[in-house]
Amino acid sequence: MSRKIVGLFLIGTGFLLNACQKDTDVFVPDPGQTNGPDTNWYASIAPTMPVNTLKNALTFGVYTDSIQVNNSNAYVLTPFGLQCGFPPNCCTGASGQAITGTVTVELMLIKKKGDMIRLNRPTVSNGRLLISGGEIYIRMKKNGQEVQLAPNVRITLRYPDAPIFTQMKLFIGDESVPNLFNWLPSPDLPNNTVTVTSQQYEIQTNQLRWLNNAYFADTNGLRTKISATLAPQFTNANSMAFAVFKDFRSVVALGAEVSARQFTSIKLPVGKEFTLVVISRQGNDYFMGHTTTMTASPAANTTFQPVSVNPVITNMTNIINYLNTL
Repeated sequence: MSRKIVGLFLIGTGFLLNACQKDTDVFVPDPGQTNGPDTNWYASIAPTMPVNTLKNALTFGVYTDSIQVNNSNAYVLTPFGLQCGFPPNCCTGASGQAITGTVTVELMLIKKKGDMIRLNRPTVSNGRLLISGGEIYIRMKKNGQEVQLAPNVRITLRYPDAPIFTQMKLFIGDESVPNLFNWLPSPDLPNNTVTVTSQQYEIQTNQLRWLNNAYFADTNGLRTKISATLAPQFTNANSMAFAVFKDFRSVVALGAEVSARQFTSIKLPVGKEFTLVVISRQGNDYFMGHTTTMTASPAANTTFQPVSVNPVITNMTNIINYLNTL
């Protein structure tokens, strides 16, 4: 082989080795993580943060039907067991004007704990744990514009459930604070009632949007708070954490303790089995982890019962399939 050919071969080999060396030394981050994982916690969650992308991916649509609003009663029978009765002339517009004709009705009946996570509707009222007999969403529209119930009008909602609890009361969804949904006891008890039979609940209400047929969990026993122990990249900007109880229909969203950089719960009953579920969006990837344990009094000189969770990369289909099992 001539010296010229050998020289060219060595030069070419040098370029290849240098290129390979660059490939091993240079870190190319995932899209959306240009400076590595974001480990910051935030006092205010912006709409563009990954946790909101996560919420949008988890949610699902409403069931839609329509009624004729006139001098007659109207009814909607849904395929998931919710029956709705509307009295004559039940709707008004934003200015109080009477609404007649075709009105669209949007409905949900949420009894699965996994669906409560997907819709971010935990069973908590002013920091107290609720046991739910079912969450209901109802909205009415005329030509795409939301309408209200007319004064002195109550609608009737019926659905079966098992088991049935006699102590149910109606709670109203408070959506006034972004990212902090809350259930409030009905301020108008005479017009918002729950009647219990051996097989179903019947609700009379003058309220629309989110309703919860529920009662407060027993507060006489021991109570504890839990905290999620996570890797630093799982923050309130990209993650959500929920405690899901096994033996009753209760879901608690763990709030963000920004100064402590951790997710923590309200007071929970001791000695109950629950699963701590953490879901996250990191760059273009989804993560999920879950741990099942028992609530227990925290150790001496501590405030929270720590629960370790190790979320791993997955996809939205797997996340939804798992939530359906809760």
